[in-house]
This record gives sequence, structure tokens and C-alpha cells, in this order.
Amino acid sequence: MRSNWKRHKIILTALFTSLTVVLGYLLAAVPNVELMTLSVFLCGVFVGPRYGAVAGILSITLYSFFNPYGISLPPLLAAQISGFIVIGALGGLLRKKLLGGGGRVVIISAVSGFLITLLYDILTTTATAYIVLGADGFTGGIIGFFWTGCVFIVIHVVVNAVIFSQAVVPIVKVAGLKDAYPGN
Repeated sequence: MRSNWKRHKIILTALFTSLTVVLGYLLAAVPNVELMTLSVFLCGVFVGPRYGAVAGILSITLYSFFNPYGISLPPLLAAQISGFIVIGALGGLLRKKLLGGGGRVVIISAVSGFLITLLYDILTTTATAYIVLGADGFTGGIIGFFWTGCVFIVIHVVVNAVIFSQAVVPIVKVAGLKDAYPGN
């Protein structure tokens, strides 16, 4: 049973990774609207924090390496990978809370979407500021960089909070997930 579940986790991780990359390309032209975060988060919910983090690493790396707009520079890629590790792991860590049922699950989903998107945007904006401003100008220019991008960050965070509030509960319910992972 345990080896079957491990194989099942690997297959689901690969499927979620593929789905995440496809969703990234599907909405690449739409600013601040994306489903990659949701997909990696749900992978964590389905298969646990470790495999969710793996899906995060694989999906953002594949998406970044084959991005039609060009590959991310190393500081930005590192920030993207770090953010997606947290997103996938957090999905797994919140599984029991998300399976609890009731109206508070929608709130947990929305707050999760809000906070992980905010963290991701802070990481990637900081990395982008470092790339653009360089080491010498980074300290003096980081606040201005955030002010310049704050409208985009707010839109991204709010849109993801709404997406999470509307998508996580129905997907988890339809999947019929249980509190514990099989074989654990």
C-alpha cells in the first residue's frame, strides 16, 4: 500500500506540474491574473508539503526556462523558486484545515491565497529591484521600486485571494480528499 501511494504521489506531482506550466502559458498575456499559484497550492493539498514543494520547484523552473518572454535572470529565478516552494508546502500543511468543512474554510482559502501571493510578490519584486538597481542602488531605491509596482501587487494579491476563495473548496470537495494521507 505504501509504495502504491508513493507512486500515486509522484504521478499526481507530475500531473500538477504539467497543469501548472500549461496554466502559466495560457494566461501569460493577462497581467496579474494567473492560476499557477492555485495549481501548486492544490498539489500540496493533494499530496503533501514535500511533493507540493517539488511541484513548485519543477513547475516554475520549467515555466521560466521556456517562457516566451525569455528566461528569468538568476536572482529572479531564485525568488520565484523560493516562492513556489512555500506555496506547494503550505498547501500540504493546510490540508487538514481545508478539509474541516464549514464557512471558515473559504476564509482560510482566501487568506492563504492573499498571503502566499503577497509573499511571492515581495520576493520577486525585491529580486527584480536588485537586478535593475544593482547592489549599490538597491538600498536607496527599493522603496521606490515597491511604490512603482504597488498597484500591480495589489491587483495580483486580491485576484488570487478571490480565485482561492472560489476554487479551493469545490476542488477539494469534488476530489473527496480525507484528513490523512494514505500510507502515512
